[in-house]
Amino acid sequence: MFAWITLLPALYIGGRYILPLHLPLALRLLFFIGVVAVAQCHLVYKLVFGNRFAPEFPHSMMVAINGLFGTLIVFTLLLILCDLISGVQFAIQGTWPDYGLVRHGLLGVAVLIAAYATYQAVKVPRVKTVNLTIQHLPKAFDGYRVVQLTDLHASTLFTGRWMKKVVARTNQLDADLVLFTGDVADGSVEKRFNDVAPLAALQAKDGRFAIPGNHEYYSGYLPWMQRMGQLGFTELINRSVAIEKAGNRLYVAGVTDEAALRYQQEGPDLEQALAGVDRHSTIILLDHRPENARENLAAGVDLQLSGHTHGGMVYGLASIVKRANKGFSSGLYTLDQRHLYVSNGTGLWNGFALRLGYPSEITLFVLKGDDTQAR
Repeated sequence: MFAWITLLPALYIGGRYILPLHLPLALRLLFFIGVVAVAQCHLVYKLVFGNRFAPEFPHSMMVAINGLFGTLIVFTLLLILCDLISGVQFAIQGTWPDYGLVRHGLLGVAVLIAAYATYQAVKVPRVKTVNLTIQHLPKAFDGYRVVQLTDLHASTLFTGRWMKKVVARTNQLDADLVLFTGDVADGSVEKRFNDVAPLAALQAKDGRFAIPGNHEYYSGYLPWMQRMGQLGFTELINRSVAIEKAGNRLYVAGVTDEAALRYQQEGPDLEQALAGVDRHSTIILLDHRPENARENLAAGVDLQLSGHTHGGMVYGLASIVKRANKGFSSGLYTLDQRHLYVSNGTGLWNGFALRLGYPSEITLFVLKGDDTQAR
């Protein structure tokens, strides 16, 4: 179905831009074949590599493919807009205007927009600081520094060199905790072994904790859990840990992703994750997807950290992503004085590496209490 959907922009460009070009038929045909190939890049990934989630083309080629795919989408939208304006003029004047030169200009605009969107997707993310008030946060944890990384998607697009820069930027934050909310890589452990290796250098005073996202299951769940352990992460598979300071506790809990059920693995279970947890203590929950936030917060969670949506990635698409995730897609949501934070993602799936308006992030939370008394 996805392949048919992405074919539509290619057909539109073929009919409205390529066909009218004053070029030999052979050149127009080659141009059209190239556009179709770009539109069907995900199908090409599956045919060549057996998996559309983990193409193994070189870095520069992956950047180019994403830029061309972005150009395809943007140019289609601009052509549709141009044709709508032409339709209005036809209705008023009775003649269909010739916007041939304008269409060439629109192609140039599309290339520039797509190039910028691709750059925004692949650059090393900036730090986003969120000062967050937690009700009844114990005084010992006032000013506590929690860093969230998510959706790293290590690949030939997001390589070890990029990962090393992410780690260096994270280590400058003097974190008490580093929490990873899933989707570490696209591809097997063998292929991504060196790309994720820099994560071993992450520094946090009270530990590094993680949960799997859906892509860990696509890429080999058990080997990736073992690899994350080698990198120094404690995977919270429907369980929790207590962080103690001055006789007070803060709990970090984690649930698995629903994709686990399709791979005969343990599905998400909040009750199991919170078993033995004092519900009157401060609880941070790691849940890759934000869609269950209302239920999770109602169960006593003070702060849920999620990823998965990549923030919506680009204008327009973000509203669809939000609807698919029960109204959550990017940033901080407060429900009955409890919080959900949906990160835009530190990296991005390399099959759609475009960002406009929803930049990648390394998220630093500085926890503040509005009540200095422990619960």
